[in-house]
Amino acid sequence: MLTKLLAAALALGISTFVGGTLQQTDPSASAGYAWAGACQKCHEPIYEAWSRTKHAKALDRLSSAEQEKDCVGCHVTGPKSRVLESKKVLNTGVQCEACHGAAAAHAADPQVRTGLVRKPPSSTCEECHSSRSPHFKGFWYDAMTGLSHHVS
Repeated sequence: MLTKLLAAALALGISTFVGGTLQQTDPSASAGYAWAGACQKCHEPIYEAWSRTKHAKALDRLSSAEQEKDCVGCHVTGPKSRVLESKKVLNTGVQCEACHGAAAAHAADPQVRTGLVRKPPSSTCEECHSSRSPHFKGFWYDAMTGLSHHVS
């Protein structure tokens, strides 16, 4: 279990660049992630609320050229590049695990909550919601948290 969590944490910080272009990541590099579809099975109302947010569509907000640059890291979950499986991007958007932690073990056994956080700290959000973004206009954690997946 600890090995999977460490591998996932390392994967978060590693981007592969070749000639200045961000490369796709093999699915095996994202060990520990279950992806949003797995969360949907048990957390349907939260998933549905999230699916209507900008986080869910974050990768779509980038052009094809931008998706090949390092800015893609804030528009995907897990590894800071697209994780492809049969031409499908598994980690598209800012999914549940981007904020709450890699959850493959939890998806396999809901009693396992190791490495997961219910309410992520502001520093998690500020990794991307910062002056690194060309569109940054400030970030107020307490005001924004309800917008990530508000359930009425």
